[in-house]
Amino acid sequence: MKALFLTNKEGTPSTRWRILQLIPRLRSAGLECDVIELPGGMIGKLSAVQHASHYDVVVLQKRLLPKLLNNRLRSHAKRLVFEFDDAVFLKKSDAGVRVSDTRERRFRRTVRGADAVVTPNEYLAGVARKYSDNPDRVHVLPTAIDLARWKPRPPAKREGPLTIGWVGTAANANLLEIVLVPLQRLCRRRPELEIKIICDEAPALAGLPVKSQPFSPETEVEDVRAFDLAIAPQIEDPWTRGKVSTKLLAYFAAGVPAVASDVEAHRSLVRDGANGFLAGTLSVWEERLDKLVASPELRDSLGAEARRTVENEYSLEATVPRYLELFQSLVQSADPA
Repeated sequence: MKALFLTNKEGTPSTRWRILQLIPRLRSAGLECDVIELPGGMIGKLSAVQHASHYDVVVLQKRLLPKLLNNRLRSHAKRLVFEFDDAVFLKKSDAGVRVSDTRERRFRRTVRGADAVVTPNEYLAGVARKYSDNPDRVHVLPTAIDLARWKPRPPAKREGPLTIGWVGTAANANLLEIVLVPLQRLCRRRPELEIKIICDEAPALAGLPVKSQPFSPETEVEDVRAFDLAIAPQIEDPWTRGKVSTKLLAYFAAGVPAVASDVEAHRSLVRDGANGFLAGTLSVWEERLDKLVASPELRDSLGAEARRTVENEYSLEATVPRYLELFQSLVQSADPA
C-alpha cells in the first residue's frame, strides 16, 4: 500500500506533530510513504496534486484548497483523507476570531469530498460531522508523542530550588499574563522558586524570578525534563476549543506534573487531581501550584500518572496502528467485490 501526504510547511508544529513523526513508524509497518509540502503557487500545487493518482491513499493535511484544486485532487486520488487539527473554518487575526464565508465554504467542500476525515478531538470532529454527508467517515485520532524520545524525568527533588516551567511560541506568550498574579504571590512566599520560559521571545513578567532561553527541537526534551512542575494557561474561545495542547503532551510524556487552564482543549487530556490539575480561577491556580511545590510525593504521583496517560492513549504505539487500520479499510472498500 502506498500513501501520499500533502502537508503544510515542514516547520509548522501541526505538520511535525500530526504527520512527520508518524512517517518512520508507518514505513516500519510496511506502508510506502511519500511527503510533499504543498507549495505556494497555483502551478506548484497543480503539479503536487498530479502525483495523487500514483497512490492508494492521499492525505491532505489542513489545507483548504480552492474549488479547482480541490476537484482536481479529488479526481486524481483513489482514496482521499482530510486531516486537520485547528478550527480552519474560522479566521484568526489580531482583531480576534471570526467566521469566514470562504473558509467555511472550502471546509464544507473538502469534508464532503473526502473518503475519511481525521481530527484530534471531539470538538473538531463534531464540526466536521455537521458538514459531512456521512458522519461515520469522521475519525478522532489523537495527536501522538514519541515516547522513545521523551523519557520521564527523575524522582522529584526533596530540597533546593524548584523550577516552574512553560514552553511556547512568541505568539502565545501573552497567555502567561493569565497566571502572573498567582505566580507573583507564590514566589513572594516561596523564594526557592524560579520561573523558566522556553520561548524565542520571552515576555516581560514583572515581579517574577524568570530565566528564559530560546526553543530548540534538539534540546526540548531535556529542557522540559528539567522542570519540577509546569503550567499551561489558555483562554476559551471558538479558536482554542479546536486546539491540541502539545505542550501538555510534552509535560506528560516527561512525567512533569502540570497545572492547566480549565478549558475544553485541556479537559480531554487532564483528569483533575489524577494526572494533573485544572484551574479555572486565580485562587485555584495559586492553590494547585502551592500544593505541588509543597509536596514532592504529589509531584511524583501526578507525574507518573501523566506519563501512563500518554503511554496508553497518546503514544505512537497506540496511534499508528489506528492510522494503518483506517488506510487498510479505505483501500479494501475501493477494491471490487
